[in-house]
Amino acid sequence: MSGARAAGHRVPFKRAAVAIALAAAFLLVVALPIAAQSPEGLLWKREWASRVQAVAISEDGGLIAVGSRDNSLRMFDGSGEQLWLFEAENSILGVDMSPDGQWLAVASEDRFVYLLDGKGNQLWNYKAARPMNNAAVARDGSLVAATSDDLSVYVFDQGGNLLWQEELGIGVRAVDVYGSGEKARVVLGSDDGLITIYNREGRDLLQAWLDYSVVSVSVTPNGARILAGAGDGSAILLNGANGNQIWSFKTEDTVKSVSLASDGSIALVGSEDGSAYLLDRDGLLTHQFRQDSEVLSVALASDGKRLSIGTVSGAARIYDRAAALSGAARSSAQRQRTVFAVFGVIALLVLAAVWAARNTAAGQQVWQRSAAGPLGVLQIMWSARLSYILILPTLALLLTFNYYPAFSGLYHAFTEWSPGVRTEWVGLSNFHSLTENRFFLSGFRNAAILVVVSVAKTMTMPLLVAEFIFNLRNRFSQYWFRTLFVVPIVLPAVVEILVWNNIYDPAIGLLNETLKLVGLEELTRVWYGDASVALGSIIFIGVPWVNAFALLIFYGGLISISNEIIDASLVDGASTWRRFWSIDLPLLMGQVKLLLILNFINAVQTFELVFLTTGGGPGAATYTPALELYYKAMRMDRMGIASAIGMILFMIILAGTIVNMRFVSSSTEYEA
Repeated sequence: MSGARAAGHRVPFKRAAVAIALAAAFLLVVALPIAAQSPEGLLWKREWASRVQAVAISEDGGLIAVGSRDNSLRMFDGSGEQLWLFEAENSILGVDMSPDGQWLAVASEDRFVYLLDGKGNQLWNYKAARPMNNAAVARDGSLVAATSDDLSVYVFDQGGNLLWQEELGIGVRAVDVYGSGEKARVVLGSDDGLITIYNREGRDLLQAWLDYSVVSVSVTPNGARILAGAGDGSAILLNGANGNQIWSFKTEDTVKSVSLASDGSIALVGSEDGSAYLLDRDGLLTHQFRQDSEVLSVALASDGKRLSIGTVSGAARIYDRAAALSGAARSSAQRQRTVFAVFGVIALLVLAAVWAARNTAAGQQVWQRSAAGPLGVLQIMWSARLSYILILPTLALLLTFNYYPAFSGLYHAFTEWSPGVRTEWVGLSNFHSLTENRFFLSGFRNAAILVVVSVAKTMTMPLLVAEFIFNLRNRFSQYWFRTLFVVPIVLPAVVEILVWNNIYDPAIGLLNETLKLVGLEELTRVWYGDASVALGSIIFIGVPWVNAFALLIFYGGLISISNEIIDASLVDGASTWRRFWSIDLPLLMGQVKLLLILNFINAVQTFELVFLTTGGGPGAATYTPALELYYKAMRMDRMGIASAIGMILFMIILAGTIVNMRFVSSSTEYEA
């Protein structure tokens, strides 16, 4: 009867558990987003093989000009259809368009500044001594200003006649023009932090100083507001009448381009951190347009309804501001619903567990069994509370600086993450993008080669030298040879790599000079620059590869072997070679197992060796996944993708560790 009653209790309990699990699963599937949606507000985009270095947009957003490094300036309509193409002799570095789209000033690396009409026809050009790096045009095309790498600013009338030129003696690339006709004004920002307003004749009307170099400027049509992008990553709005600062906004990296709406109520700031920041009239962030690479150029329509962004990766994107803001609001609401859903599931599970523990025999039994252990542990911990208090600071530091970053990286692998600014759940998108990353994929081939070579180096030369030292009969000789081989461990690895960089130097390096000296000049080459030998050159670093740490591990294992075993082998007539295979190597399997896993982990995470030698080049010949992780995180600010790479490396290392622990035996023993 008791068995029947227990069974009777177990059946409802199981049914309740299944029902609760199904309800929780349904709630999670309905509420949680599993993948990132397409960027909100994106109207269209175009991509090329070369970086987009300049963009401009008409007053109503119906015309968009895109200048790129492939020497091309393309004009698109509001739907993304290309209207015409203008080609210079070199990269397009700067573009400005009048509000009606009828005049375009173009600065090119071919040293020319061009004035084009609305159909892409060249009206005139002017050649400077050095590349023209930026240009601006008045609303009616009556004034064109251009800056050059020859440290000068040039100002022209509508016919291309040079009105005036000023040699500043310092770098300048920030320029804009406001007003029209005789009232047109030139606003100039230079590398010394000076912003100057000039009239049509070249007389300066106002000067304002910033703390850092001025990278970009944008002015409202009436000159009342001036937005400046500074070298420290700040965007600063100034009063055009007196130069006083109104507000300042700080980005995560260098500002590359800025743009203002006609009334100064909206500002757009492009930064090297891969984002374009949309700001309100008070300089507060209203939306962040996250891009796939550094933002080089931004442009905002006069009415602020549309905006364009150009990036290093060669993408030009056009957004609708209102749609982007409403999309951001929807995403925020979705995140809130997700949080509520998760807490709802947790609460449901807790209530179900409490109900089961109180109303079912099986639940009561589980509660009694599970509570007994923790209560006993708590009693033991309380009796040794002083010890736990003393180790608490160390535990807190470990949790903060070791465990928290690790678990944070695992979570953020599924997000688009900009620390302190934005975290957006994107599901498996980061991992999908890595499947199309040729640098990351080719890095695995190189990493596999480095793993094999690293293991071969560790298992050969250090073991061989340890055997030689161990077999020396004189204890004094053993001590000094051991010391001589171990002393180099005090030398930082960076120093060794830099020494080898000098050895491989193609001009004055020891290797090439030695080859020339012995008559083998045909073998000399740029060792790091030749894709066929670059990886081999890196592998050869450190010859003869006597790793001091591995040597000590092997030597420690050898001296721990009982003298009785060695003496018995001598009595049996075993040779040194026979003793190595039958005694030394089997008894060193514990050390072999340790060094195998340590070298596997180190080789998978190889970074500093490649970073300090080739930087991953030439091309992707020496790339490694860890190097791509560094570049994504530190240079491109793609923390989410970097975390995804870290998670992949973690899984590889975990799998390698399990294989090593499972299949590499270290249980060989001997009887004394």
